[in-house]
Amino acid sequence: MILATLIFAASGTFGDLGYRSIGPAISGGRTTAVAGSNRDPLLYYAGGAGGGVFKSIDGGASWNPVFDRERVASIGAIALSPRDDRDLWVGTGESNPRNDVESGAGIWHSTDGGKSWAFLGLGDAGQISSISIDPRNPRTVVAGVLGQVFRDGTTRGAYVTHDGGAHWTRALYAGPSSGVSDMVRVPDKPATLFAGVWQFRRQPWMLTSGGGSGGLFRSDDGGSTWRKVTGGGFPTGTTGRIGLAAATGGRLYAIVQSKLGELWRSDDGGTSWKKMPRSEFVGARPFYFSRIFVDPSDRDRLVSVGLALSMSSNGGRTFSAVSTNGGWDYHTAWWSADGRRVIVGSDEGIVLNGNAQLDAWQPYDVPFSQPYHVGLGSSQPSYRVCIGLQDNNSWCSWSAVPNGIGVLNRDWSIVGPGDGMWALVDPLDEHLIWTTSTNSDTGQLYLFDERTQQAADVSPYVRSNAEAPKVLQYRFNWDSPIAFTTGAQPQVLAGGNVVFASSDRGQHWTLISPDLTRNERTHQEASGGPIDLDVSGAETSDTILDIEVSPLAPGTFWVGTDDGLVQLTRDGGTSWHDVTPKVAPWGRFSTVETGHYAPGTAYAAYDRHMLGDQRPYLFLTDDYGATWRSIAANLPVDSSVRTIREDRRNPKVLYAGTERGVWVSLDRGASWRSMRLNMPATAIYDLQIQPAMNDLVVASHGRGVWILDDLRAVEELAETGGAPKLFAIRDAYRTFQSAPVNAFSAGGTAEATTSIFSGATLPLNEFVGGNPPYGALLTYWLDRPAPKAPSIDVVDSGGRVVRHLRGDDVRNIAGINRVAWDLSEDGPVQWRGTFKSNRGPAEGAEALPGSYTVRLQVAGRTVEQPLVVRADPRDSALPSQYVARHDFLVQTYAEIGGVDTMLNAIDDRLKHASGAASRALRAFQRKLTYNPRNVEDLSAPQGLRERLLDIVARLSSSYQAPTAAMQAEGADLKSLYDALSAEYAKL
Repeated sequence: MILATLIFAASGTFGDLGYRSIGPAISGGRTTAVAGSNRDPLLYYAGGAGGGVFKSIDGGASWNPVFDRERVASIGAIALSPRDDRDLWVGTGESNPRNDVESGAGIWHSTDGGKSWAFLGLGDAGQISSISIDPRNPRTVVAGVLGQVFRDGTTRGAYVTHDGGAHWTRALYAGPSSGVSDMVRVPDKPATLFAGVWQFRRQPWMLTSGGGSGGLFRSDDGGSTWRKVTGGGFPTGTTGRIGLAAATGGRLYAIVQSKLGELWRSDDGGTSWKKMPRSEFVGARPFYFSRIFVDPSDRDRLVSVGLALSMSSNGGRTFSAVSTNGGWDYHTAWWSADGRRVIVGSDEGIVLNGNAQLDAWQPYDVPFSQPYHVGLGSSQPSYRVCIGLQDNNSWCSWSAVPNGIGVLNRDWSIVGPGDGMWALVDPLDEHLIWTTSTNSDTGQLYLFDERTQQAADVSPYVRSNAEAPKVLQYRFNWDSPIAFTTGAQPQVLAGGNVVFASSDRGQHWTLISPDLTRNERTHQEASGGPIDLDVSGAETSDTILDIEVSPLAPGTFWVGTDDGLVQLTRDGGTSWHDVTPKVAPWGRFSTVETGHYAPGTAYAAYDRHMLGDQRPYLFLTDDYGATWRSIAANLPVDSSVRTIREDRRNPKVLYAGTERGVWVSLDRGASWRSMRLNMPATAIYDLQIQPAMNDLVVASHGRGVWILDDLRAVEELAETGGAPKLFAIRDAYRTFQSAPVNAFSAGGTAEATTSIFSGATLPLNEFVGGNPPYGALLTYWLDRPAPKAPSIDVVDSGGRVVRHLRGDDVRNIAGINRVAWDLSEDGPVQWRGTFKSNRGPAEGAEALPGSYTVRLQVAGRTVEQPLVVRADPRDSALPSQYVARHDFLVQTYAEIGGVDTMLNAIDDRLKHASGAASRALRAFQRKLTYNPRNVEDLSAPQGLRERLLDIVARLSSSYQAPTAAMQAEGADLKSLYDALSAEYAKL
């Protein structure tokens, strides 16, 4: 196809606009729910912490999203009906309540294998841990609800429906702070279920796992009534998270967070229990793991998920590590009834195995990655994109790759260790990448040099923080920020509870602030309890979350803290001022965006979801924080905001990242509209604008990085009216598209083609992120579809129309329309009388760098915009070489078009010619072409046409100018063409 067109279901105002996903998928990402089929060994489902649901129909070789249109993306449980593979249930809200957990939005049901979904209630469930479908009646379903992680609630416990989800009854309730951590059905006694009830609460500075209102509960009537299991040796007193597994013959397993031991077993259906021997692989970080899964075909064989995946073949007496190269931080598993297949979910994605030894293999096309922040380079047209990932290091790739395929897994590379957070390109040397992470401690800062592949630890404070934060001299958040000052010699700034500055790339640090937090000592205890501590550093409080440097006023820095303060210095840190808006305390000022049009402007995103308040809070100041006003306006009342950015070309346009997607304001926060477009409803942790290309780059915490190319249409949306509008066109770059891997006629990898928006839409076994369409993005507004399809002409500086875009190549929908001109001129006439792949070039010579005019004709109107086509800045070719190539190709294409014009005319004349006339025409046709019969017909010498096509092919592997040998061949062909043209005129 000549023109790359952005095809996306029209969505009102935004029409054709859509983000493109660039991954990464090679890094994996937290997989929280998995399920497979016992009828179809090729069918699997997997859900992400914030990534929605993916489906595989080829045994896990390739995966496609099936839940991206719904209003939630955090998945807690997936259940497939024992009777029907199309009958699929999903409980939303991850039930591993770490600090970045996303809340769910109830339970969902599909009767067509994920093609469509119905919301079936439990909307305030928060996190749904488990779903059990009654094998005797699939309309009877029991849901285990953990509940809201950050507040009390009554939507907790076990719920049962007998009418396929039309009505739910709360059958098990242990109080407003306790919910179901796990639930299993006894396979040979389907009326019997067991549920682990867990008392849990997370606050920004503390997690509390365990209490007196938890324990093990049992139902013998299909989930309608429950009783607590006491006695028989089961742990008494305070219990925390409980994971369960049920086998046949009365065998039950329970992994219990308690002071008395971890793994417990019953051999009599739950009447009596015995503690199993302690194992190094069982019981680690019980609030985060504590799940166990038994082989349905062998009750002595089970796997325990944790930091490592381990297996026991002797009923839990001993465990050994398995799948040691499959990753770490495992959370869930599904085992086929015959015991031959297992699918496992971890922080590194999906692991599958199909043998009894659990030898693992891992697909790399599910982009469940969870970036915290985005750092961007400055090169054009493609720029560096760097991110820090939850539990998966820090990575960099490119916004686009000039390969004609897309952003591949191979285009991403690790630039820093640990749980990555911030990853920023050094302002003076793009070979250097700064990252913050929790590798062994919070607040670690690394400087990576891509030339040596070394990441040096340049942290400002190096004491281990695996203890109560109150004893530390400096406190660092799990998500510790960095920033750079402006000027010829920028400093790097790092935030703990104070601001550090370094002028020598981290070799030495100085303090430029006092403690900028509330320093609430009661919020600085070691996290965990009452059973176990969990001093990972994730709950370190009274710390800095964001440092923003004004581009307009040197020495002006804004700081946001995780305990509800905004601090400002206007003299490079000599003096600081508390300029906090009037808000309830202890929330998180996760972003304080500095203004780009006035030095006193700032925008503050205040996030209180970790206090149980999911409302959005956004504030604006134009007087250095002396006064603030709310600009949350009509944002959804149940969707907190983490980030806000000001448009770089229109001060009225703002972008906000919420718990459920991106929103945009065209009136400086007076009103908002959703700009989620084709993205799943993941939590947005960061937004950045690459100023040169004017792209919006999105860190979606659960589905990687997404890019909305060229924001001009959004910036000018408020100016659209009834008349068609052609938006200003950003400069286009003429870059050669060369695939570094096997690519074939469809332009994709060997497996399949891809969608420019979300990577794979056809089965692939490797993720392929979308490149922007090659060439010049042409974007225009129509208030309604035109009666006659629009047309677009591209006119060069001399007034010549070099390209006519018509028909299917030009969109005609209400709202924003977007197409791309691929920077080629009109193609030559094609020979109609041959098979498709032999009809000749569909496009002409590449357009020369220079100035053009794009002319849109629609509804009787003509609107124009200038366009600049630039040469590849990396290409050392001279303008004269471009011209020589262009003129040579123009001449060659003209001759191909002339030959094909003659061939079309001969075909028409042969329909009526006979005898000598027919023989003369065929003899002349043979001079033009040997008329190949198939795609590889080597049975005859070439004609003029084949020689012309050959010289074009020789020029197709680069933008080179023709060599002397090519010019000699071109002159020979020109002479032959002129002679044959004259001969044809006499026929």
